[in-house]
Amino acid sequence: MSSNIIGSLIWVMFIFLSLFTHMIIKYLSGEVDFIITLFSRFTYSLPILFILAYIARKYLLFKVNNWKNIALRSFFGFVTMIMVFSALQLIPIGLTTALAQSSAIYVTLLSPIFLNEKIGLIRWSAVIFGLIGVFLMTNPISIINETSELSALGVYLAFGSALTHSALAIILRRIGKTEHPATTALIHNLLTSLVITFCIFFFGTKFYGKTGNFGIEILFTPNNVLYTLISLGMIGSFVQYFMAQSYKYAEATILVTLRYLAIPLATLFGYIIWDEIPSYNQIVGGLVIIGSCLLITYREIKKK
Repeated sequence: MSSNIIGSLIWVMFIFLSLFTHMIIKYLSGEVDFIITLFSRFTYSLPILFILAYIARKYLLFKVNNWKNIALRSFFGFVTMIMVFSALQLIPIGLTTALAQSSAIYVTLLSPIFLNEKIGLIRWSAVIFGLIGVFLMTNPISIINETSELSALGVYLAFGSALTHSALAIILRRIGKTEHPATTALIHNLLTSLVITFCIFFFGTKFYGKTGNFGIEILFTPNNVLYTLISLGMIGSFVQYFMAQSYKYAEATILVTLRYLAIPLATLFGYIIWDEIPSYNQIVGGLVIIGSCLLITYREIKKK
């Protein structure tokens, strides 16, 4: 079996586990305070990430070459996750996923500024068509006129997550040349856990996001909800591990094309579990986004 096939299979596992974490978060919406869900996602991932980082680097597991880039990676990673997880509480999972996956469009827009890359006519065309796809999916006119059935806040959060994820992608390109992925994943989750713990200590668990039937007391009450929260963190650690491992085997250009499997899969799961039926505009817009992002990827391959 070729290394590209192995890497692709690992990447598919990453996609499914990532979607599974999103479904858990959506399922817990209204059951647990959102801040507790966020705390669990990061904190319960730490033991496994610590073990994986130690296996990979031994006593150098916290060795970093550029702390500024690590801090930026943690900041944009944290903000992106907050936006995605918040959007999942408010709008369909398929729409959230499609808007989040449109980040390739904004990476292309930002690359001339931050990466000194030139954008040709074809990639500019792909960006324009991609933005049209985003417009069709979000239908901002109906949101402004307050005739949309979608939560305006949910749409804004999902759209914002694509923007922050594009900034994260640019930072990860820089970090990939100087830092070990196991170390960056561990430090990112550790810093984020500390920030959330600080917020819970000073502001409680109801200052942001949907409130649920359980607050901080659920962390000390063994039951199925607690076990679900622990599972969320553990699965999240494997999401990051599989993502890093897939790049060790397969070419990045192959993996990028596979990432758009998440959009139809998320839409399918949303329909089966929550009876979420996408509108005609959302279907067409999603297809346009996928097509434009694949065209951007194709031009990246040609360029290299």
